[in-house]
This record gives sequence, structure tokens and C-alpha cells, in this order.
Amino acid sequence: MLQQVWADAQQTLFGSDGTDGSKLAVGASAATLLATVFAFLFMPGLSFPVLAGFLVVTAVGWVTYQGAIARLLTLIATILTVLTVLLITVFLFVRAVPAFTEHGPGLLLVPVKNGDPRWFFWLESVLPTSETFWNPSGGAYSLIPAIWATVIVTLVAGAVAIPLGLFGALFIAEVASDGLREIIKPGVEVLAGIPSIVYGFIGFQVLNGFVQESFLDDGASFMIAGIVVGIMALPTIVSVGEDALSSVPDAMGDGAIAMGATEWQTMKSISIPAAFSGISAAIILGLGRAIGETMAVAAIMAAGVGLADPLFDFFDASATLTSLIAVNYGSASESTLEVLFVAGVMLFVIVAGMSVVSQYIEQRMKEKLKGQA
Repeated sequence: MLQQVWADAQQTLFGSDGTDGSKLAVGASAATLLATVFAFLFMPGLSFPVLAGFLVVTAVGWVTYQGAIARLLTLIATILTVLTVLLITVFLFVRAVPAFTEHGPGLLLVPVKNGDPRWFFWLESVLPTSETFWNPSGGAYSLIPAIWATVIVTLVAGAVAIPLGLFGALFIAEVASDGLREIIKPGVEVLAGIPSIVYGFIGFQVLNGFVQESFLDDGASFMIAGIVVGIMALPTIVSVGEDALSSVPDAMGDGAIAMGATEWQTMKSISIPAAFSGISAAIILGLGRAIGETMAVAAIMAAGVGLADPLFDFFDASATLTSLIAVNYGSASESTLEVLFVAGVMLFVIVAGMSVVSQYIEQRMKEKLKGQA
């Protein structure tokens, strides 16, 4: 068993170039890297000299045994990426445990005040006030309104971004000429680099002002925030979706057209199903940005924490999970900070759940294409 593991490790690191020199170069580079990590943790003053040694050893190895060193560097990058994500996840959940322990399930189900769940809070008034849900000075904590606000804003953003993004990706990949594609694609990618606070400021000044003057006295609402966040998610969905559609072999579409299918039938029955994996990834990335957006939502909805009345009132306003964290973490007490970590856990769970659903849909689509479903 150990011999097989060792053989697999050697194959991963060296491939077919398992000479003594390459092993020495990889071993020296790995040893100096471990020394760098040890120095950073226990002797910070020596971190930079040891890091310089690692860079020199790796550079020498790169010149003489480039293939082996390249494999080592890719392995190191992969390990660092996995460890970073794992440590962030563990830290997030560990910091949220005290809040769950103190407040119990009521934190996510019903308002909690001074550690006691208020199961019949609806009977306390005709409509619970913001302080019923979120009043740290009074010991009242509930993430229900923030979770619901996040869901509503995400639904509106998805209704804006998904259809527009998919049709935009289809146009660029399947309809637009080469010259037009070369103009539109870079422009879409530039939009993805605009800071979110700029979107929020424009949304607040233009869209929010228009709605306030034309329709409502109070323009700040879930609807406005969702539209702005949906526009922010558009470049991601269009860009990633277009890449997925462009990767579909031309022969598949040409075969469908040769059999008498129209261009729309080819896109609907060939291109979209074949690129569904990339399209679902585009939607998840776009909605993930919508869910995790902070500054644009905070710029539009500087609101308290409370449930909409009625619940599906898209023109009401309340803090989302991200804006709740952004507004409160700077002045939060220790107990409030732990509750904010619970909000972070909820964001993590929501995005992870979306990813699982996407993977399930993708698997079902693959089975359908193979004739297994």
C-alpha cells in the first residue's frame, strides 16, 4: 500500500523524468519551501532570507529540470488553494458555533431576545418592528429578515441576469459576425471590472431617483437593488456562457443544419445542451456575485432589519446578509460579531446549495444526452 502511494507520488511529481538530478532539484525546492513556512510561523525575522533561498533554489532547478519543477509548483499551488478554502471554511464555522450555542435554532427560525427564542413573536404586535428582529443593545437577534431579503434580491437579480445573459451569450457565440464579436466580447469583459460601488451609486442616483419620482415616494427597495445587482452579474454570465457555447464543436451544429434544422433549433437542441455544464457554471458564478454583493446593495438600501409586509413585497426594503455584515461588523460587540459569522455561514450554505443543485441538473442533462434518462 505504502509502496503504491510512493509510486503514485513519484509519478505525479516527476512523470517520465525521474532522474536523480530532478529528484534532487525537487527535494531541495520542497525543503526550502517547508523551511520558509516554518520560519514564517515560528521565526518571522528569518522569513525573507529563507524565502529568498527558496526562490534561488527553485530558479536553479527550473533552468536544469524545468519539467519536474513545474510539476512541483503546480502541486504547491493546488495544495495552497485547497488549504486556503478549507481553512476559511473551518474558521467561519468555528467562529459561528458560539452564536448557535448561545441563541440556538431561534437565530435562524424566530427572533431571539436575551438568549430566549420568541416563538410567538407574531402575537406581540400587528407587525414586528425592526427591533423585534435586530437590536444588539437589547439582546434581540434574528437573521430571518436578512435571509429573506437576500432571497428576494437574488430572485430579482436572477430574473434580470439569467435570461439577458444567456441570450447575450447565444448572440455573441452563434449569431454575431466575427467583427461584431470582437467588439462586443471585450466590452462585456470590461463591464465586469467596474467596481460594485460605482454600480450602486449609479443605481441610487439614476434608477432609484427615477422610480422615486415616477412611481413611489420611497424608491429604495428590493426591486431596485435586484435590478442593479442583476446588471452587475450580466458580464459574468455572458462571458462564461459565451466561452462554453463557443467550445461546442462546429461539426455538431453543421450536422444538425445539414439534416434540415434551423439555426434556432440547432441552438436550442444542440448548442445549449452540449454547453450546459459551462452555462450552469456561468449562472452559479453570476448569482454567487449577486448573493455576495455588499456595496451596491448598501448604497441603495440603507435600511434596518425587518420583514417585508407582505412577505413578497418587492418594493419594501431591508438589509441583506452581506449588507448586515458590512454595516455592523465595525462596531459589533463580541456576541454580535459571532452572530455575523452565522450570517457568513448562511451565505456559504446558500451558495454551496446552489452549486449542488447545478451539479445535479448537469448530471441529469448528461444522462439525457446519453439516452439514460
